[in-house]
Amino acid sequence: MDILDRIGALPPSVWCQAFFLGASAGILVLQNLPDDARGTLLNYGARRPEDRDKENRSIKEHEKRPNGGSRDKGSSTRSSALMQIASVASAAKVPHSWFWHFYLVSISWSAFWAWQYVRRGAIMGSLAQAQVRSGPSASSMELGRVFFAWLMMALQGTRRLYECFFVVKPGRSPMLFAHWALGIAFYTAMSISVWIHGSAAILESWETTVSAAFLKMLKTRIPATFAVILGAWLKQNDCHRHLARLKKYTLPSQDMFAYFVCPHYTCECVIYLAISLMAAPEGAIFNKSVLCGLVFVAVNLGGTASGTKQWYAQKFGAEKVAGRWKMIPFVF
Repeated sequence: MDILDRIGALPPSVWCQAFFLGASAGILVLQNLPDDARGTLLNYGARRPEDRDKENRSIKEHEKRPNGGSRDKGSSTRSSALMQIASVASAAKVPHSWFWHFYLVSISWSAFWAWQYVRRGAIMGSLAQAQVRSGPSASSMELGRVFFAWLMMALQGTRRLYECFFVVKPGRSPMLFAHWALGIAFYTAMSISVWIHGSAAILESWETTVSAAFLKMLKTRIPATFAVILGAWLKQNDCHRHLARLKKYTLPSQDMFAYFVCPHYTCECVIYLAISLMAAPEGAIFNKSVLCGLVFVAVNLGGTASGTKQWYAQKFGAEKVAGRWKMIPFVF
């Protein structure tokens, strides 16, 4: 019970970090499965197997491989079992167009926490008090940073929801229910992460005036990080508009696409990195919770970017994308 009590006493920020890192580890495990199982569980859109028959054919091909081939009987059996498990796990699907749910959830949580702050709500108060009780190590960020980090999440969710309805072409392919649920959980945890390290400042502001906090904002890193976020925010919109104008299965090559396979993913990472810098507590470089969220974003989108480059190479020729970074310049 002592261990359970200690786990239960962990601050909300640690729970958010544990979710982000645990989910990232799970995705990395899936990305290292055999190709057929990995594709069944992780691919979607144009790269996803077309239907259940294709998955069943892959299973049968594994079962028919001769024992004297490149795989022994045990390996073939394990591979076949993995495909069976992947096939069952992929049975629950939702429309790919349900991506807009993620951004509606993000906006809803932003509105909820703003309402909680204004009304001095019990839920925000309980989480803030739990964070403060974790001790001196839980240094607080300034109230101005809390507001700007919250604002950036709200703007990102609003723009992405707008794009889902008025810019991006709705996809017809399915998405695994697990993908959908994980996305909902991510935006829920991120909506807490952007303000939880400012718990002490939030509680203090409920007892005093908040005007002094805004006088210090221009002396902090907020202007610089805001400029970076705004630049990535606008550039990501340009990328989505370019993709929406393309004919079906055409290789994108305009602007940042000449250098990156998935520059819109690059912009996504830049946005969360800048929010992590903006929302850092006093004496820290990064907001650890948002930074862990960035790890999840990079791992999740990195796998998709890698698969996209492979698909482009097969579809249009390896030489067409050989000189392009997948997502992160000089690294990946």
